[in-house]
Amino acid sequence: MTQEFNNVWNAIEDNIVLAENLRLRSELMLEISDYVKQSGLTHEKASIALGTTLPHLNDVLTGAIEKCSVDRLVNMLVAVGFTISLGIDRAS
Repeated sequence: MTQEFNNVWNAIEDNIVLAENLRLRSELMLEISDYVKQSGLTHEKASIALGTTLPHLNDVLTGAIEKCSVDRLVNMLVAVGFTISLGIDRAS
């Protein structure tokens, strides 16, 4: 019997609340990583632009998801001109 999941976080995390939080944080982290790559800024200058410290930016860039809160990630993106949209669907 094959089990199907709608995202990788549901596959590796039994707690659906934590899985959804991980999914959201990973999406935000990917956006920040893309911003840093596309900006051409050094990591130090990117951290300043993002309104964070270099160690916090490094947590994002190295995928240390356990060290990244949704609040911090949102604040970083907004600091460089992103707007955050939220879509909410009822789980079936």
